[in-house]
Amino acid sequence: MAPSRFLPLRRSARAALWCAAAATILLGITAWFLEEWLGALAIAALAAFMLCALYAILGMNRYVVAALAAATTATTIGCALAFLRMLGLAWDDAPDAVTTVSSRDADPYFYAAVVAFLATLGLLLVGAAWPARRRLAARPMRRPPSRTASGSPASASRTPTGRTSGARTQGSRVPDGRPSAPRASTPKPAAPRTNASGGRASGSRPSAPRSR
Repeated sequence: MAPSRFLPLRRSARAALWCAAAATILLGITAWFLEEWLGALAIAALAAFMLCALYAILGMNRYVVAALAAATTATTIGCALAFLRMLGLAWDDAPDAVTTVSSRDADPYFYAAVVAFLATLGLLLVGAAWPARRRLAARPMRRPPSRTASGSPASASRTPTGRTSGARTQGSRVPDGRPSAPRASTPKPAAPRTNASGGRASGSRPSAPRSR
């Protein structure tokens, strides 16, 4: 069975998922009952989700996702401030204030702030929950097998510089690759020659005369 291409989720990513689920449930309950303490808990769970997700994203070196989340967060803050400013100008009851701004002019900023905030949450959720790819370990380089002295007779008589260690000598080589000492030929002793009369060779001593 082929190994998986992804690593299991980190603890920070699991914590981000749990905080996202808790924030969603608390927001739904707050919208139903309209309780202030439930809203405070929902905001706390949402802040914990954003912190855990950002920690997981930076831990997996996903700086592009973090930069996109920062850009959408800045857009959310800017659109929210513009929305509040437009509402303030539209609801200004001062008698000396002259303005043509209405509450309808603030609606685009409100929608833009909501879309940018949802985009920020989506980027944080995907960047934290998407597992990282598995990195394959580098294989060690295989070294060629070293030759032994008995396998290559020529390498045994050479030095590390590649030159022969000495002059070649006559004689046969032993099985381990080293030259053997030359063998000296020893002359064999010649057999004594006999003459035709059956006597000993000229080089032998004459026998003593027999006494009658």
